[in-house]
Amino acid sequence: MEDADVRSDLENIARRTAKAIAQPSENDVCSLLLGHPLTDCSMFESIYLNNGSGSFTFPDGAAGSRKSLRIFYFCPGVITDDTRIVFGMHGLDRKASEFRDVLAAPAEQLGVIVLVPEFDTEAFPDVYAYNYGNVRTGTPDAAILPRELWSFGIIERVFENVRTSLASSQSSFGLFGNSAGSQFVLRYLSLNEAGLVNRAVASNSGIYMLPDFNVEYPNGMGGLGLDQSSLKRYFCRPLTILVGEKDADPTAFDLPRSDEAMAQGLHRLARGRWYFDLCQSLATGLGEELSWRYEIVADAGHVDQRIFDRALSILAE
Repeated sequence: MEDADVRSDLENIARRTAKAIAQPSENDVCSLLLGHPLTDCSMFESIYLNNGSGSFTFPDGAAGSRKSLRIFYFCPGVITDDTRIVFGMHGLDRKASEFRDVLAAPAEQLGVIVLVPEFDTEAFPDVYAYNYGNVRTGTPDAAILPRELWSFGIIERVFENVRTSLASSQSSFGLFGNSAGSQFVLRYLSLNEAGLVNRAVASNSGIYMLPDFNVEYPNGMGGLGLDQSSLKRYFCRPLTILVGEKDADPTAFDLPRSDEAMAQGLHRLARGRWYFDLCQSLATGLGEELSWRYEIVADAGHVDQRIFDRALSILAE
């Protein structure tokens, strides 16, 4: 289980980067029509996204007890129909607005739209509801929930509404998660068949889901009716495993220390390398070439602007 991110570091980064973003004028807006997923997507409410930072509420039948969630966004100063759209998945501290803020400066520089869904603790109370995608609850022997209630589909529906409303030519999106958010990203890529992700980055995860059907979900991929074709599809995803060079403290207070986690390495840096090597070996055994990349960000720690900058630069390639 991934523990809370280092909140104070994230807040400090957010304050620093917020100063670098120009304030939008009242006229700098891009139109967005917000639809109602899981109902009739032809029904829209008109809202607007300002150039710069803002948020809107997105209704969705799979969005926990409240059936809606807040989307924090950043729009660069110049937007065209082929402007890239990327999602950022926050950590277990659920600070979506602050995660949006630390992505704002690189998003402006690279000219991409950033969307950060807020999986708050009221509607998504634990790691099963957020990190693990609401595939099942944490109750012992809990059954797998219907796929339409899994959290992964929410971001696809947000993307489809944003894309359609902005008359965007983009047919796919980038996806980035750090720490707990990376666990969401990896499970989305391994369990979802839609293939709407054009590039993905998972950084600084504390523990990795095993690509093993003999280990029950969420620690493995067992119990979901998956087979080797699922693994092949997963290994062909355009994924980068990103780790900070200094995220290597075996005594870090928020480092998972379960038996399953410790078997993957003494710290996050080691665990990222272990997971990449494991999947590379498994892909070779299946006759596939692993499409992933593994990258260490020099001097970067667990919650670090250098991680965020590099992640967005990968998604903007």
